[in-house]
Amino acid sequence: MTEASTRPVLLERSWFKDRAVSTDTEPSGSTPLSYWLLIVFLVLLYANTPFILPAADIVHPAALVGGGALLALLAENLFGGRKFIAAWPEGGILLAFLGGAALSCLTALWPGHAVDALSDLAKMSLVYFFLVNAGRSDRLVRGVMWTMVVGGLFPAIGTLRNYHAGNLQEGRAAWVGIFANPNEVAYSLVILLPLAAYLAMRSGWLARMFLAGASVLYLLATFVTFSRGGLVGIAVVGSIFVWRTFGVGMRFLLLAVLVCGLIFAGRYWSRGEDFSHLDNDVSFQQRIATSQAGWGMFMDHPLTGVGLGCSVIAWPLYAPQGLYTRGALVTHNTVIQVFGETGLLGAIPFLLFLAFGISRARRVARQPEARGIGVALEAALWGLVACGMSGGYVLTWFPYLLLGLTSAAYRMTVEPVEESE
Repeated sequence: MTEASTRPVLLERSWFKDRAVSTDTEPSGSTPLSYWLLIVFLVLLYANTPFILPAADIVHPAALVGGGALLALLAENLFGGRKFIAAWPEGGILLAFLGGAALSCLTALWPGHAVDALSDLAKMSLVYFFLVNAGRSDRLVRGVMWTMVVGGLFPAIGTLRNYHAGNLQEGRAAWVGIFANPNEVAYSLVILLPLAAYLAMRSGWLARMFLAGASVLYLLATFVTFSRGGLVGIAVVGSIFVWRTFGVGMRFLLLAVLVCGLIFAGRYWSRGEDFSHLDNDVSFQQRIATSQAGWGMFMDHPLTGVGLGCSVIAWPLYAPQGLYTRGALVTHNTVIQVFGETGLLGAIPFLLFLAFGISRARRVARQPEARGIGVALEAALWGLVACGMSGGYVLTWFPYLLLGLTSAAYRMTVEPVEESE
């Protein structure tokens, strides 16, 4: 008898229905303190508490909650009999990326700025491991997804209010804090659409009405950001989710609705630049220039780059002459950004980390009982990739949130099956 077959089992009646799964999943009704602190942290993250409640920044609520969550997780593993999940090999790859980013600080054009960026990346990496360890049942994973979907209403409503009030950046709406850039607002909302769709398929009619309303707000807020990458992201996540979820007839019907919606949105596009006349589009030319500059940074510093977060510092050294810009620009491409800022030592682990996540989501989707969440996560990750072609999102929270959810879902669906074989 194998070791896996001697382990106690329980019946999980959600993703697995009547399939036996390992008791490594959290027992019914048992929710660790670290999980609740993670939920509170995500709410504070989406709410941008220091910006909407400046007085709260005196006590640094997000830092306090995050520190409390870390201590709670350590206590649960040391004294509560819970086993820490390293999520191999993705967890190791993420640590390798963190190490490559740390090495980039040694040769950074501005070491202090790179170290600050490394501190942010370390926090994002911790949240990934929190998600992996918190996702010990589908109830807990869906709780995180619900928190993200509800949290997305903060930037969506804030962006729409700014648009209504005329508080715009060159005609484009955004919000505050980590959502102060229109492109980042758009991509952070686009990746929530398939998660909301999955939750709606698992919920009653009242919750479905709420999720439908939230999705409409996401779409409206994305539209008023006038982010071309956001529109492409909507097309990608919508196409993948519809094609992988529904039958042939419904596929073509919903895809037709999606295409008509994008055409309708294009007719009322009020941004000065759309997808036409790109050769005379200043914004588009600036994006191409940042990519060219990013490759130049990588060619000059192939191993460690110019330093994590330092592409904006290096911009004046690599910017094409005669290009119109009001200041230094960040690299508007996630792949080029990670090569330019961290070189091969950081870029290879980062791309492997993302590739493993997409592969894990695809394998989850192949499990009949977990097809819905696998498709939703895969669509969201491809939406991240699509938006990342026109924006640098290495130092944003959402890749690590999505990949943490994916690793948790993979552990509960695919790994138990492999162990029982």
